[in-house]
Amino acid sequence: MGDGKQFAGDTARPDEAPAAEPGAGADGAGTAGLENAAELTLSAFCWWRSDLPREVCEDYWRDVHGIMFARVPGLWQLRQLRLGANRPDLWPEARGVSFEAPDAAQPQGLPHGLFRSEADLAAFADHPMARETIPEDAHNFLGRIGAQLSPPGGGRTLLDRSDAPAVQGPPHVPTFVLCFVPRAGAASTEEFHRYLAERVARPWSGRPSALRVRVEPLPPYARSAMGSPGVPHQWPNDQTYLGWIELAARDRGAVGELLASTATGELSELVRAVHTYPVREIHTLIRAGRPTEVGLRGYPAVRAITAAGADNQRDEDLLHHLFGDAVRGLDQLRRRP
Repeated sequence: MGDGKQFAGDTARPDEAPAAEPGAGADGAGTAGLENAAELTLSAFCWWRSDLPREVCEDYWRDVHGIMFARVPGLWQLRQLRLGANRPDLWPEARGVSFEAPDAAQPQGLPHGLFRSEADLAAFADHPMARETIPEDAHNFLGRIGAQLSPPGGGRTLLDRSDAPAVQGPPHVPTFVLCFVPRAGAASTEEFHRYLAERVARPWSGRPSALRVRVEPLPPYARSAMGSPGVPHQWPNDQTYLGWIELAARDRGAVGELLASTATGELSELVRAVHTYPVREIHTLIRAGRPTEVGLRGYPAVRAITAAGADNQRDEDLLHHLFGDAVRGLDQLRRRP
């Protein structure tokens, strides 16, 4: 995974791929509202198979495994976050808090799925693709998985100033997933969730240098909410996460300032460890209940269509002929008697 010292925002390659899909949904100003329309969140921490190159696992995840989700009604949004190595150097010292993570314990991928309601989650889970095909396919690239459902209404996007509603590729600004391990006995699960939301994420969302802030409370980890035959569900060590925050800031200096503002005594009292993963790439497969172009076709096809300027390939009738009702996504569910 390299030395992990590059920021995600430093690696954007706009000549290689579109930063966002044309016609992918509401403009950037509406992203928080769209995401906050969802009641339930699924966060799945993924570790790739050690016997395959990382690139093979990531491409399979996006272009083979991922597009199957876009054929199943029920998901409101689905993004795949490709994670870099933990960055302990970004934090100032905080008494009693560890910012280090063993290499084997660091996840490489984080699928982030939103469901508008329990009914939508049930419709997704009951579909044969989600119930059988997707779990049975996961062993082709996954070495381990730990998936968790956030408490209803718990996950919130507090800020999104981005102008890319359906990001495809490296983010254009430094973006991180920060995962928090609680200190044993210091607070209840509910108190810890309130701390992350109100004392960490909300103050960040009020800073001009912050561009995106989303907080995801997680239940104590016991068993993966998503399984796959032959893929272990056990966490690699005892430092399981009780919540994570997605943070994007205008530049690397702003990231350091935001983290420094949180390294207080309260952090030391409640938090045992924080792991800070750069987001190397984001791929949006479903947005507002409908598959994106990448969700329908896979990333290489969308990159070729964009490079060729082949706007005819985005015609709604053509897409329906190619993919059937899958292009309508959640609308399939709404029209059922």
